[in-house]
Amino acid sequence: MSELRQMVDIGRLLRHGGPSICNIAVTNVCNATCDFCNFAYDKGLVTHRSYIDVDNYRDALDILYRRGVRYLTFQGGEPLLHPAMADMVAMSTAKGMVPAIVTNGWLLPKRLDELAEAGLKTVFISIDSAVAAEHERNRGLKGVCDRIREATARMVELEMTPMASVTMNKLIRDYRALVPFLRELGFAAVSFSYPRKAALGSSSLVYSEDSDLVDFTPEQLITAFQDVNDLRTDFPVQNPQASLADMQRHVRGDVETFPCFGGYKHFYMDWKLDLYRCEAWDERMCSIWDFEQTPLIRDGCTACTTDCYRDSSVMLHFAVSIGDALNNLGRGRVGKAAADLFTRANLKSVGAVWSHRRILARQAALGRRISDY
Repeated sequence: MSELRQMVDIGRLLRHGGPSICNIAVTNVCNATCDFCNFAYDKGLVTHRSYIDVDNYRDALDILYRRGVRYLTFQGGEPLLHPAMADMVAMSTAKGMVPAIVTNGWLLPKRLDELAEAGLKTVFISIDSAVAAEHERNRGLKGVCDRIREATARMVELEMTPMASVTMNKLIRDYRALVPFLRELGFAAVSFSYPRKAALGSSSLVYSEDSDLVDFTPEQLITAFQDVNDLRTDFPVQNPQASLADMQRHVRGDVETFPCFGGYKHFYMDWKLDLYRCEAWDERMCSIWDFEQTPLIRDGCTACTTDCYRDSSVMLHFAVSIGDALNNLGRGRVGKAAADLFTRANLKSVGAVWSHRRILARQAALGRRISDY
């Protein structure tokens, strides 16, 4: 898509609160044994191995695009176990959509070239500890750190950005100890996933009710959120400060600043092409085939701490406010339009986007070094 077309597209989407995001679980199959995830193959909870159908995905992609989705995050299970993963990336980039992948990295060296050729620019690789042996033991993937190094060493030349995806868990005893390990593995930045013991309501199994690794007291969790926030002085952290502050408010039971846009600007689609407002919700919105006729959901939800939805809601907050203001201006409601824009939450949202400008620029600029900006 040309830059002019992109600008026109973004301008049109702003009337509707900006572009949307969809997390897509392309399979429920995984090759790892993570203690805090029920996709782990040794737990036996995945009884019917499933992969998203590529031809159906092509048609589903058209529907997502027409509904304003421009950003996609491929996940699983382990998405690189899907034999047509590169084909789905290529379909997505051909439509002017921006895909990312969350992977454990085991298959990444083998599939890196085809993914790069398909147009993938951002790869999130899971890391569970500052100690390689602990990470590999939790994953059940001995030698995976060597594979991660092999892949990240080639990513810049392939115009890709390697991002660490770290689940907050008790293998991390000192968050600052992560920094040399992440640098040594070749990561440009880190995004933290917030720990979850409670069952998700959707088909996603990214939780564990039995894992001691995510068994935090409220006080421990508040401290961990603060440790993550403090880490940004030593290493680029993708989670917005405003989101981490809201997560601490959530744990304390205080009023939160940012409502979640799951079901409005961020969605979850599984390998059956069922669409949910988010992975935590206990009922689906619709099948993808009915998405264009299904009302969006915007109810101010703050029910959970699912990081991808809560973090993106902070980043999208100002764009949604602009859409609200434009709609009110179109109805002649000048006062309401002004009220939509001039809020403290919007200032924090703009601040979150600004503070992430180097990471966002690097992702948009085909993997060049952060120091180039």
